[in-house]
This record gives sequence, C-alpha cells and structure tokens, in this order.
Amino acid sequence: MSPLEKKLPFIAAVSVCTVLTTMAIMSAAGLPPMASFNLAQFVLYFFCFFGVWRAYSFLGWLLVLWISPATITGMKESRNG
Repeated sequence: MSPLEKKLPFIAAVSVCTVLTTMAIMSAAGLPPMASFNLAQFVLYFFCFFGVWRAYSFLGWLLVLWISPATITGMKESRNG
C-alpha cells in the first residue's frame, strides 16, 4: 500500500466511488438490495467491492501521478530558470 493510499481524502474519494459503482453493478446484475443478501450474494458483493476498490485506487494513483508526480515520488521538481 502506497503512502497515498493511506491518506484520508484519497480513501474517502475511493470509498464513495467504490460503493456507488458496486451497488450499480449488483443492481444491474439483478441482485436484491444488500439488506436481504444471503451468504453467496454477500461473497459476490465482497469480491466485486474489492475488485472495484483496487481499480479505483490504481486510477486515483495514476491521476495523482499525472497531476503532481512529486506527491508520489517524493522528489522535488527541478526549476530551471
């Protein structure tokens, strides 16, 4: 786990996106709301949730790397001029 993935704003953004996406996927698959899940449906939700979590975490990491590489690499950008 990278230091970026341990920061609260990053965790919050990834969590919100993951929950909304997972619920949409489960609804599109025809599964009932989470309150009436049986064990097999909960396992499917669990696998979907963590798969989507890792995907959003990776995309967020790439976005931060693109916007501000120094945030992830810890290196200062050189200023020529």
